[in-house]
Amino acid sequence: PCGEGSKTWDRFQMRIHKRVVDLHSKSEIVKQITSISIEPGVDVEVTVADT
Repeated sequence: PCGEGSKTWDRFQMRIHKRVVDLHSKSEIVKQITSISIEPGVDVEVTVADT
């Protein structure tokens, strides 16, 4: 910052926010929910459990 060659170190953090949503509904409803458009950079994972 003062231009005298002092060592400066930047610190960066990557924060990951996760949400878990359990749906107990018919497959038609799940298809409607999962057909929404998602912004770039947002990862969505869908797991279907047979019960």
